[in-house]
Amino acid sequence: MPILSYLLFVLASGADREAFERDLQGMLELAKSQPGYRWTEMGRDPFDPRRYVIVSEWDTVDQVRAWEHHLDHEVVIERWEDRYAEPFVHRRFVPWIRPETTAQESEEAVQG
Repeated sequence: MPILSYLLFVLASGADREAFERDLQGMLELAKSQPGYRWTEMGRDPFDPRRYVIVSEWDTVDQVRAWEHHLDHEVVIERWEDRYAEPFVHRRFVPWIRPETTAQESEEAVQG
């Protein structure tokens, strides 16, 4: 089942945005070579240039975890940990699948 990963970074005022964006681009190129990688979208908030959002899709949660612990990725994570204005947000999402119900369960739900 595919996994959608969502990251939100807010850099501290004095952080070097150009260096951060170079690291993001480097991580994107490295991610493309990782097992299970599907795609990534990255963007900076047009109203607050310190805010960055990254959304990526992977085949499995284990592959996302492996990517998170890739040595080069961990080096970049550690480099920026103390340069955020607030803790970064990392969430994972899986597709929602409607549970199957019997006709009787559906009827009971409608009748309340």
